[in-house]
Amino acid sequence: MVGDYFGRMKQSPGIKVGRALLHFLILVILIRLVRDTSVRMMFPFLPVYAQGLGITLTAIGLLMTVRTALVVSAPYFGSIADRRGSHRLLVFGYLLLAAGLLGFSFSQGFVSALLAIILLGVADAIIVSLAQAYVSVHSPPELRGRSLVTVEYSWAITGIVILPVLGWLIDVGGWRLPFQLLSICAVGATLLLVFVLPADPPHHAPKPLSLGRQATIILHDRSAAATLLVNAAIFMAAETIFVIWGTHLTQNFSLGPATIGLVASLIGMGELGGAIISSLLIDRTGKRLGVLAGILVFLTILALFPILNQSVIPLIAGIVLASLCLEYIIVSMIPLISQQRPGSRATMLAMGAMLGAVSRAFTDSVALYLFENLDFLANILYAFLSLLVALWVLWRWVDERQEV
Repeated sequence: MVGDYFGRMKQSPGIKVGRALLHFLILVILIRLVRDTSVRMMFPFLPVYAQGLGITLTAIGLLMTVRTALVVSAPYFGSIADRRGSHRLLVFGYLLLAAGLLGFSFSQGFVSALLAIILLGVADAIIVSLAQAYVSVHSPPELRGRSLVTVEYSWAITGIVILPVLGWLIDVGGWRLPFQLLSICAVGATLLLVFVLPADPPHHAPKPLSLGRQATIILHDRSAAATLLVNAAIFMAAETIFVIWGTHLTQNFSLGPATIGLVASLIGMGELGGAIISSLLIDRTGKRLGVLAGILVFLTILALFPILNQSVIPLIAGIVLASLCLEYIIVSMIPLISQQRPGSRATMLAMGAMLGAVSRAFTDSVALYLFENLDFLANILYAFLSLLVALWVLWRWVDERQEV
């Protein structure tokens, strides 16, 4: 019976409603868990990976910068998806992800790790925005915002359930084991895409536009371009905290990998809370207003960090609250970006991923530099100033637009 249902689902591309939409979103969350884990597993255990590879913390930070920077190729894949659909590209992306994870697990030294990181970076460029575009075309317009946000639950679930397990696996089996197991999971996600998840619906674009033409149109649209800038500034704020919280707790509060994994679980719970709040409110309050409110709350939390940073329990509580706000803001931005240029939705989402990757790549190196040469509060100040920029641009130039 289950096989018959999946077979019918595979043979009926198009907008999903009711129970079919719910089942579709659950399956997308399952495959997203693999990709999100491949990203989230890097930051909390950076010192462990650096030691295992035989490189410095700065060198592994550079590897993270390379992986993030490769997402600049996302608009190229987004442009193809707007013309031909996202499904086949997603299959290719997950195959690259599997190869990159396996390659990294056998790496020793900077050069071999770099080759694997390049595969992971290209996989990210394909998966991040095209998974969102894939969900968009299969969701009804009135529920598109909720559908896009619901799929983002995977990021939080990774923190709650998977990162603590990875911390335990590193303790008992070494740092390479999680990468090898996750590579197998990436192969499983590829099989789900090929044999279970639906193909793209028929494409009716009257005349395909080149990437350059689509990008020109988007950048000449004041609200669309401003939305991309807001997204980049938000990722700058997020990355400066994500990249160093595990290192900060390890070096300054002597927490080990297993304990860091438990903290990651708490952070994941906060993120899940943020994603749930967004999914419940974002289609009702409006995307622009929802993001504005989230940024104001997050600025307030950041202002409290000089006090929270004085001892470990309040600091962890502050990081969890910050993660809740960040997840709420980040997932709320996805439908706001999606609605700006409906005819070029995949390219728009891909450009958001690209500019977010550029800002993250820049911030990866800056965050580690600030942490190593100043302290954790310098990273908090960087996040605060980035959010002020996002707030100003969002207030002045971003419009709320109708879903189609």
